[in-house]
Amino acid sequence: MSGWDVSPSGVSGVLGRAATAAEGLSKAGEAMQVSLPSAAHAAGTISGPSCGPERMGPVGSALGEFLEKKARELGYIAARTGHSLTGALEATTAYVHGDLEMAANKERQALRDPVIDGTGKEVLDDTTPGGEHGGGQHDGGRHGGGR
Repeated sequence: MSGWDVSPSGVSGVLGRAATAAEGLSKAGEAMQVSLPSAAHAAGTISGPSCGPERMGPVGSALGEFLEKKARELGYIAARTGHSLTGALEATTAYVHGDLEMAANKERQALRDPVIDGTGKEVLDDTTPGGEHGGGQHDGGRHGGGR
């Protein structure tokens, strides 16, 4: 017997809250990608007596490096979160479909006409509810199991 005990409505609630949190994280990452370059530029440049182009100052450089590293990390977190949420949804969907399929199989088994042998006893096979052995042929209910 499986150790699974999944509550689809519970999973749905958790996935909704996780998606909301992930959305907030995504918005924070997007805001960081907009504000850090602006902050780096505002931190100033290094200029000297030369006539060359201005170079980024140490604070701006550090912010640029920070953004580069964090952008990769945030991208990974966003992708991992998306995969996890999708995986949980797909696993729960498969679980529900599996339950429905098992219920339909049990219903079909329960509705089958019983097969009765010449002594009046039911012939059980692997598909008969409660049956484990046997292998009798289904005879359409001709032996007392008619409709």
